[in-house]
Amino acid sequence: MISFFNRKGKLYVQFVADGKKYQRSTKLDDTPKNRTLVRKEVFPKLQVKILNGEFGKSKEVEQDFKFYATKYKISKENLKTYRSSFGIVDNRLMPTFKDIPIKDIKRADVKKFADELSLTLSTHRVRTILNVLVAILDIAIDYEHILTNPALNIKLPKHKYTREMKPFTKDEINTLLTNADDWFKNMVALAFYTGMRQGEIIALTWNDIDFENKTINVSKRIKKGVIDKPKTKSSIRLVPMLEVLEPYLKHQFELCKKNMSLYVFYNPLTNNNFYDAEKLLPHWYKLLETSHISKRVFYNTRHTFITQALRSNKISILDIAQIVGHKNI
Repeated sequence: MISFFNRKGKLYVQFVADGKKYQRSTKLDDTPKNRTLVRKEVFPKLQVKILNGEFGKSKEVEQDFKFYATKYKISKENLKTYRSSFGIVDNRLMPTFKDIPIKDIKRADVKKFADELSLTLSTHRVRTILNVLVAILDIAIDYEHILTNPALNIKLPKHKYTREMKPFTKDEINTLLTNADDWFKNMVALAFYTGMRQGEIIALTWNDIDFENKTINVSKRIKKGVIDKPKTKSSIRLVPMLEVLEPYLKHQFELCKKNMSLYVFYNPLTNNNFYDAEKLLPHWYKLLETSHISKRVFYNTRHTFITQALRSNKISILDIAQIVGHKNI
């Protein structure tokens, strides 16, 4: 006997062949018209296949997480949010789940993953990442490789995330700059020697760089592909170009001349400006690993600049606040 049922607004057919129960998605919305279509066209074809013994002959190959993640990315290609979705898949989910067979992903694995994210990300951000994971696993359900979604309704820790302030030492700064390559070396130097936020760094254009007066104009940021004003009014500022930083910026200028980039830093994978600071994470974490330095957020370059400036006793607290765009000391 062949029947159909509704799952999340889609029509599924259900039948028994060779003593085994099967469910298949028709990929059609559950409407009266489509129900009639399924009865007239899908049911007869299924009946023939059942009589011919086509079910049970071979089992569909089980796929790993990467297979379904790719399916998810393809489904998002024409949406405005596709870049954000790609970043979550590539930078957050793939490193943890990419080689795991889909049926082996347990709820406990997802819970552990979410708890670890909560140590460095806001609850809202963790929930956004989990929603993408839920959508990917839903595709596996549609392919009937899993029956339930282990990422649904994961409870997150109730503590409020506070960004860890763990400045780098001078030796660590030197190690990172020694191990970094080309454009990323120059970016890391800019972060350490100005205390600028990542979104401000990727928004810099060459008309913001004044080699003659040794200043950097910070007047915009990029977040999720949107160019707008910095975080606060006090964040619009002129930052002094320290002597130690100048060679890095001049080297970056030469790199940009070859690619005719108006932005100080461009994504080498796309030759366009960076869509979001999250695109820097793979480069940053790889550099930390290569340098044998414990994992910490890129934002700690900002804490490092402030700490080093305070310890130098050469810059007043008021000037430091102005340089990094803080409202007060």
